[in-house]
Amino acid sequence: MSIIAFIPDPVDGFERQFQVPVAAEAFFAECWEPASEALGLQWVPLFSTGVDVMKEDLPAVLDELARLKEWANSHIDEDKLEKLSSRIELLQTELPKALQRDGAVVYIG
Repeated sequence: MSIIAFIPDPVDGFERQFQVPVAAEAFFAECWEPASEALGLQWVPLFSTGVDVMKEDLPAVLDELARLKEWANSHIDEDKLEKLSSRIELLQTELPKALQRDGAVVYIG
């Protein structure tokens, strides 16, 4: 199974189309979770069980993603780092777009 970000109650075409891949569950457990634990992150570990992210949560989520990416640069081998970094960058780019509308919710899980 995979972890993705999507908008559960879309109101327009953009929101209906919004789907961002995060990670396969095995890769998440192998790479994302150890980094999250090492950094004491609060949001990222919830991606594996599922979490709603709202506009007001965005700064904290983006901060954790940036910290995770920085940590990974010196702790994860190059092949896995490329995969992890590209997904983090995708989330960093796409989450702000998805949460522009007041009341919008992105589910990551």
